Amino acid sequence: MKRDRASGGWLSRLPGLILPLLLLLWWGFATGGRETLLPSPGEVFSVLIHPFTDLMATGSLSWNITVSFIRIMLGFSLAVLAGVPLGMLMGASRHVRSLLSIMVEMARPLSAIALLPLSIIIFKATTLSQFIGLGHLRYQRHMLNELQLGMIFILFWGGVFPIILGTMQGVRSVRRLHLEAAHVLGARRGFVFRHVMLPSALPDIFHGLRLGIGRCWMVIIAAEMLPGTNSGIGYLIRYSYQMSRYDIMLACLVVVAIVGAVLSKGLEALGERSLVLRSRER
Repeated sequence: MKRDRASGGWLSRLPGLILPLLLLLWWGFATGGRETLLPSPGEVFSVLIHPFTDLMATGSLSWNITVSFIRIMLGFSLAVLAGVPLGMLMGASRHVRSLLSIMVEMARPLSAIALLPLSIIIFKATTLSQFIGLGHLRYQRHMLNELQLGMIFILFWGGVFPIILGTMQGVRSVRRLHLEAAHVLGARRGFVFRHVMLPSALPDIFHGLRLGIGRCWMVIIAAEMLPGTNSGIGYLIRYSYQMSRYDIMLACLVVVAIVGAVLSKGLEALGERSLVLRSRER
């Protein structure tokens, strides 16, 4: 039964591969046997299958992907830690919602990239190694030197608002009948939160998380392409374009697409069980 379900799941995804395969075929046809600026799929694939090879003295593809990924995880984790509790409070309390809703709606349209100059003014070029007192690592190639506080801040800013709104919507969508039934049966607030509100709100929370991680991934690529950055997949895209290494540039774009899809699908898979629970509600 489980094997049939798994094979059915894979078969259901096959139609989604048709357009990427057609695009790949067109790409190979357009670049085959002629002089073009666009590198062939084979040249791009050659970069992808050597992820540990140093690229133009900027570090390997795997190193730059790891830098971007850790930056995202830090910013996104802070967004989750702040956004989920705040969204729960705004969804559960009319007073908290009336107090914070105007501020959230005013702050939400502010682009994270537009805030990058402000983050540079506030945080300057401070890295995590300097912040925690490990300044002796400054002239070494160390991961802590690549984690700038300003960049983590704009990643947090980019991801927190979808999480707040998704969580708030999830809490507000909890059926009043379920809450009243729990109170009639003598359930305390902690029990109601854990066993009624949170399970019912989880689909919307995970939807907000998917939007948030997508925003973080877009923000980090754009932020790393700005001057002053010397690592990350976005930096590698900009630098390879400047050096006319379009094979590396396109390989980075392929990586961006794949990692973004994996992050989104991973959160979708984690949220599948919550959707099953909601479908059983009466």
